Amino acid sequence: MDEREIEQGYANFHRRLNRILREKDVKSFRRHVAAHPRQAGKLSQYLALSDRLAEIEMYKTILVRSPLKDMHEEVRQWLRERGIEPPAQRMRKARKGAFRRRKRGYG
Repeated sequence: MDEREIEQGYANFHRRLNRILREKDVKSFRRHVAAHPRQAGKLSQYLALSDRLAEIEMYKTILVRSPLKDMHEEVRQWLRERGIEPPAQRMRKARKGAFRRRKRGYG
């Protein structure tokens, strides 16, 4: 398998994962991760969890995926309703050189 095929495999895995996460079906989520352990990486650790815990982790996974940004507030609410504090939102990295451009404007 060459590098291009590997990259295509990852891209296909993540596109399908996003569709599954939109459905919010923990069984489909687990089946997809189990079928693609190489591409799933850290998500594979959720396979050992109960359905209830895997569902919570599935919802948390939605929060870190920018293509699912439209679902983030709904997911945060779902977690809060169950007494689970959503993970802190990560700060977006500043574009390279952004600080320099701002700094020049103060001179």
